[in-house]
Amino acid sequence: MSAFGVNAVAAAETPAQPLPRGVRRYLSWRYLGGVALLVALYYGSAKLGYALSFAGPIGSIVWLPVGVAAAFLTIFGLEFWPGAMIADILVNNELAFPLVGGVGQTFANVLEVVLIAWLIRRQVTRSSGGRRRVARSAGGIADTGWLVAAIALGTAVSAILGPLSLWLAGKNIDEPLLRVMRTYWLGDFCGALVIVPFALAWRTWPTVRPGRWMVEAAFLFSFIAALSFAAAYVDSAVTYIVFPFLVWSVFRFGKRGATLAILITVSAQIVTETRVTGTFPSHTFSHSVLSTQLFILVTAFSALLFAAILDERRSLQDELAYSRARASHAADLERTRIERDLHDGAQQRILALAVRFGLAADDASVGSDDSRALFRAAQLELEAANDELRELSHGIHPTILQSLGLAGAIRGLALRSSIPVTHLEVSNVRLGEAVEAAAYFVVAETLANAHKHARATDIWIDALYDAPWFRVVIQDNGRGGAHERPGSGLAGLRQRVESLGGEFLLASNSRGTSVTALLPALPA
Repeated sequence: MSAFGVNAVAAAETPAQPLPRGVRRYLSWRYLGGVALLVALYYGSAKLGYALSFAGPIGSIVWLPVGVAAAFLTIFGLEFWPGAMIADILVNNELAFPLVGGVGQTFANVLEVVLIAWLIRRQVTRSSGGRRRVARSAGGIADTGWLVAAIALGTAVSAILGPLSLWLAGKNIDEPLLRVMRTYWLGDFCGALVIVPFALAWRTWPTVRPGRWMVEAAFLFSFIAALSFAAAYVDSAVTYIVFPFLVWSVFRFGKRGATLAILITVSAQIVTETRVTGTFPSHTFSHSVLSTQLFILVTAFSALLFAAILDERRSLQDELAYSRARASHAADLERTRIERDLHDGAQQRILALAVRFGLAADDASVGSDDSRALFRAAQLELEAANDELRELSHGIHPTILQSLGLAGAIRGLALRSSIPVTHLEVSNVRLGEAVEAAAYFVVAETLANAHKHARATDIWIDALYDAPWFRVVIQDNGRGGAHERPGSGLAGLRQRVESLGGEFLLASNSRGTSVTALLPALPA
């Protein structure tokens, strides 16, 4: 057998070596599909700009592809950058750029989007505690500032390298090079500042529940679109009338509402700009283009800043509510410990001492009747002290809730009330321990106040569960005048209810007093 035959047999018997893991990753259908999708998005957004005449061969009012590519690489990963390069080569080929200029332009555009995506992912990863997945959009003021700075830096790199490469290649540019760079930078800046925050905010679809907010959202965003188109046709100074409605969209719908309102406003602005003053190539560096770009930047940055401030405010509110809940839970644990210590320690010792006094009083050897009377009196005092300790420990955490439940405990309070409870409606559902304790103390403290101060003749009590809330309402027809004072029982009730994330309302006038506690609750 020839050497060739031996080698062929050996090759057939030797199993094929698998490709390295890195190579297999870049040959996977997921990676190739992602690159193809980025090519389609980048190329399609460029063609859209040319078709609507707000983009030209040497500049644009808003260059959408930079925002599309930067958002794609930020969300899905930097490894898809060849898609931006392929699409940019296709776009430059249609524009018939010189070879050197086209290569320089493509290099600048790819470097631009990769730099923006890398900077944003770096900040989001650091803010998310080291997780490598981009899990959220820019939230606070620091994240929003970093986002804007990353876009400004990346687009500045492209604005310098791109026009410079065209100038070195001999591309005929009628305007000064610095003015061309400025137009490049503002166009790319506008495109990225509109698209990237929008993509980050809407990368996960929100849970949609029918309600009045849908009507409000439809009216608000439709009105923003109509106002933006109308103002752009009237006068450039009137265009800023849309700002109050942008703020409205931020406060009502958060980051998603802000980015959607920005997209609608910017779309209206660039469409009317090209329809009023003509296509972009005929007025590439005119004052109206600069005014439009600055309007877009101010609009987008203002709305994003408002959204960041609102997001930080809500985060602080959540942290405050969480810390208050932790403090309330710690206080409940401490009260439970004191209750256990009283029951296992002081109460047992006092009870044992009272028994000894009783035995001593029964012992005939003690002496005179006066001595026995003293022992009996001491025994009674110890028993009274033991009863007070028992009541105190029960007040820390009512044991009646464990035996009868909240409904039974409230009915017991109503039966023991010296003022007639003419209306009583209580849900029999069992709730969490903290919620039941808070509701019980609200009823008990309010009834006690009514007995002491109200001079009422009737009391109404409603304690009803309507998921996910438990509502407690106590009303009397007394003389009113109840108000919260620092350290009072009503102030303590408010603190207890609000520490659970609920609401506490007090209304008192000459017709009576009403106390309402709204507690978030789920069935136990």
